[in-house]
Amino acid sequence: MRYLCLAICIIASIPSHSQNDCPYDLNFDGFTTYGEFLFFAADYGSPGNTDYDFNDNGIRDIEDALIFSRYLGIQCPQAEVQEASGNIIGLYIEPVGTLEAALADMDLIPAGSITYRLYAEVSNPDVAVTGVWGTEEHPLIVEAPDGLFLSSASASASPFAATLPTAMLAFFPTVGLSSWWTLETEPGEYTSSFTSLPSSDPEFMEDLSMGSIALDVTMGDGWFTWEEPTQMGLPTASNLKLIGQFTTLGQSGICGQLNLEIRTLTEGEDPQFEQAYGLTFSTPGDDAPCATESPCPEGTDLDADGAVTVSDLLMVLGQLGFTTNGPADIDGDGTVTVGDVLALLGAFGTEC
Repeated sequence: MRYLCLAICIIASIPSHSQNDCPYDLNFDGFTTYGEFLFFAADYGSPGNTDYDFNDNGIRDIEDALIFSRYLGIQCPQAEVQEASGNIIGLYIEPVGTLEAALADMDLIPAGSITYRLYAEVSNPDVAVTGVWGTEEHPLIVEAPDGLFLSSASASASPFAATLPTAMLAFFPTVGLSSWWTLETEPGEYTSSFTSLPSSDPEFMEDLSMGSIALDVTMGDGWFTWEEPTQMGLPTASNLKLIGQFTTLGQSGICGQLNLEIRTLTEGEDPQFEQAYGLTFSTPGDDAPCATESPCPEGTDLDADGAVTVSDLLMVLGQLGFTTNGPADIDGDGTVTVGDVLALLGAFGTEC
């Protein structure tokens, strides 16, 4: 009995991680550092692996890595990092240059190619972009029908701004038009440390040159910061945060969607985070490549309120039997008949 009591006293004196006061200290050294990444990345993507499933969705995925990264540099006990809202407005893409004549060195970029910059638009400039990713439920998609230019000088590394060989620009100007991703910084500038996780498709960025990317695996794919917030420094003052450059090899445009995480880094205050899913972007024009047809059959949303509802049905019934070329004549035969009623009922309840 004496030894049993002694054992109980010893166990009671050991800090208990089951109390959940430090769930992100994976090697039990009292705080969370980059070293924990080795524990997290081990067996990442293995089926049925729920170790370090911080969001309790049944799988260790990239969103667990995002949660994990918020606690870098924080000592035990670790309070939950607070969530902010209202800082993410959306995505903004703009053309920054069009080639008037073909440009050639080690690569060839045809005339008419357009270079775009993609930004996260935020309402508070005191934020930093800390993650871009896609999952099966909310994929990261990029579509450029004409293809995207990826410099052969950077293809052997990775298409991120941090790895672009800017020293080669004086000799190979096409390098400056290469397509790349980033987390706020230009090529050649200091960038915070970020990483991608080994998942089912580790070579996904090679698809960039093909003009079609789809990160839609179960455990997710993307890139995120792996640096303590105190080392990141304060973000740039702009409300537009750079996350990518894309040069299309033609004029058919580019579009896509992605998920985004930002951190507020106001000096003297604790960091907060905010996430947004399914943010979309598209270059302007009638031939926007991601434009989708309305799920409502043409002419059924008579009042243009975004859905086929009772109000649309009443408009058709109110003119039943009339000769008209108005919106109630859905099939365009010049008369409002039972056929128009049936066409509307076939789409009834659809959101356009």
